[in-house]
Amino acid sequence: NMLNHNPSVPSIFFSLEMHGRYVLQRLSAVHTGQGTDFIENLMMQRGKVDSVDQTVLSFPKLMCDDRPGMTLGDMLDSIDEYEEVHGERPRLIAIDYMELIKAYGSSQMETVDKLAWAVKDFARESDTAVLVLHQVKRGESKKGHQNVGHMPLTMTDARFGGEMAADYVFGMYKPDLDPALDEWDRKNLENDIRLQFLKTRSGGGIQPLGEQHFWDGRTGRISELRWAQSDLSAMGKEIFDDE
Repeated sequence: NMLNHNPSVPSIFFSLEMHGRYVLQRLSAVHTGQGTDFIENLMMQRGKVDSVDQTVLSFPKLMCDDRPGMTLGDMLDSIDEYEEVHGERPRLIAIDYMELIKAYGSSQMETVDKLAWAVKDFARESDTAVLVLHQVKRGESKKGHQNVGHMPLTMTDARFGGEMAADYVFGMYKPDLDPALDEWDRKNLENDIRLQFLKTRSGGGIQPLGEQHFWDGRTGRISELRWAQSDLSAMGKEIFDDE
């Protein structure tokens, strides 16, 4: 979603878990509004999808490096390679995700904490904005309740720590994941996603409970609520066209 909102920004997406072709399919769904299942099935049947081709043309300054087990040093080499090919330095780096960056430490917690500071140094050295995805603790108790992704995150929810080094910390949760909900309430909340600012450089603008946004489960697109109606209208037309 961040890449989709910055198509003209020179960017590198380091995908340490998912193959680049799947990243492209996900980005195509977010960018064009076609469902991920539709794109994946058509790719398997034909090996070619117009929405994927359209996405490639729409993001001429995006590179995806999907080598597993990369170190931050490997990523710096990719930045140099990007500059050689495109004639400019990338301005945005996305890393999916922190725990898969190759590093060494006596424990996972020590490794992640050192990595967080190393990523900050990496951003300064490469002179880029760096977005690094970070896993959260799963299923841990909060005041007697198990958080399975339906409750607001806090600064202590980052898995193995490491969050304090970041200039900005962003959280996300979906209320419909609450296991206590009945099917009717879950259905009513399926498009509800909450985005949180947990830390900012200035200390202002904190949103502990999150700001409600619209989640399109077919495409993975996140929209402001004021665009939700137009998203739904476009979705209905696309379903009709696909059929």
